[in-house]
Amino acid sequence: MLNAQSNGSLRELNTKLLAEIAELRKKFAEIMVENGELKDKNAEIPDLRRKFTELEAEKAELKDRIAELLRQAVEESKRRDAENIELKSRVVELETSLAIMEQSSLGVALANHLLYE
Repeated sequence: MLNAQSNGSLRELNTKLLAEIAELRKKFAEIMVENGELKDKNAEIPDLRRKFTELEAEKAELKDRIAELLRQAVEESKRRDAENIELKSRVVELETSLAIMEQSSLGVALANHLLYE
């Protein structure tokens, strides 16, 4: 009887161990799938780092380009302001000359009128 009981206990234990082994195999398979996914993601890391480095370099180039364009815009603005001041001064000179010429023409016309009357 003790022997039959031992056999029953051993069968029960064997069944439990087989179920546990099956569960562990299932978990192992899941872990292997996850491990494969992680390896794939890890393989992307060097490429992502390279792309990041390229983008950082491009960003630095763009910042430099923006700074250069701003510098050029300031220079162009100063140049145009100076040109504008120069042209305004020229307009004043021309208007003054025109006024003098008009006054002179009026004087000549008046003198001619007085002479020929």
